[in-house]
Amino acid sequence: MDITISFRHIDPDDNLKRYAEEKITKLQKYIEVPLDVHVVLSLERKYRQRVDVMFTINGVVINAHEVMDDMYAAIDSILDKLERRLTRYRDKLKKYREVKPKRSTPALEEVESKIIVTRTIDAKPVDPEEAVMQLEASGDSFMIFRDRESDNVCVIYKRKDGNFSLIETTGKTL
Repeated sequence: MDITISFRHIDPDDNLKRYAEEKITKLQKYIEVPLDVHVVLSLERKYRQRVDVMFTINGVVINAHEVMDDMYAAIDSILDKLERRLTRYRDKLKKYREVKPKRSTPALEEVESKIIVTRTIDAKPVDPEEAVMQLEASGDSFMIFRDRESDNVCVIYKRKDGNFSLIETTGKTL
């Protein structure tokens, strides 16, 4: 646990710092992850003692402040607040983990093929510009053809922005 203690409008006191560190380290028993705790001990209007504590657990920011006439009493009070908040957070996390459905792997027998229709296409030799014209005329979303120059199998499709994309295969043809 990493504890940073700052003093604002008050002279740094080692006894007060040790007392705050000792009390704040008791929070570690409520959580598993190491904490970076920032504590600010301040004096307001020359008589109000204020303690602010802030830390983050798994992206959740937990902060609390307490104002009293005695700094030691304020530290004790804020410790009680933080213990209640951490137990509440821990309980919510446990409830969430219990309610959350476990991932189950589907059995191999239950998996069905998602292929509904199979078609055989004769990839005719065409230029890419000619394929674009045929695709626009047909109203289909894609077209498979064989490039006239390289003899590679190509797919041309219309993009959402209205332009066309060309996918060209490489390798030996059968």
